[in-house]
Amino acid sequence: MGAPATAPADRLAAAIDRLAAGYAFDTGISVGGKLATRAQGRASGGASDFRVESNGASITYRTVPPTSWVKQAGKAWVIVDNGVPDGDPLEALRSPTSIKVVADGPDGVRLKATYPASALGLAGTDPVTVELRVASDGSVGATYSVQSASGPATSETTLRPQPDQDPIVAPSPIATV
Repeated sequence: MGAPATAPADRLAAAIDRLAAGYAFDTGISVGGKLATRAQGRASGGASDFRVESNGASITYRTVPPTSWVKQAGKAWVIVDNGVPDGDPLEALRSPTSIKVVADGPDGVRLKATYPASALGLAGTDPVTVELRVASDGSVGATYSVQSASGPATSETTLRPQPDQDPIVAPSPIATV
């Protein structure tokens, strides 16, 4: 293996490449300092399985391209009419418009990157600054804040390598509607 990548963009790309074989994720979105939504799950081979909790409700999403399903607690899986969500979250992180190293040490590197709002699934044209943490264990953390109609909104995500996970498969049984 060659020397480690030293340019900030190369270091970010190497971290994302390590996650590409499969990863677990945990995202919390706080509005006005209070947790509003949490999403936890895993992704592998283009498929994903995750649960979203918000306002006391929980729903599970599963995507095995080209199909997506949702499941509420105590109910059967239902096929989503509009299919698979667009975009790969890892690819969105791969191409910042600017990136620099903020700190570097034996535990990992902290980066500051700027992305178009649309790359993060946000509306608006103002660029978004994202604090990235690439840990020595291969995990990647991403935190950013934006202004929302309800006050400041902060997204904190941790992605952890999980290459040897069980395959994500179509759910069974499936309700027909």
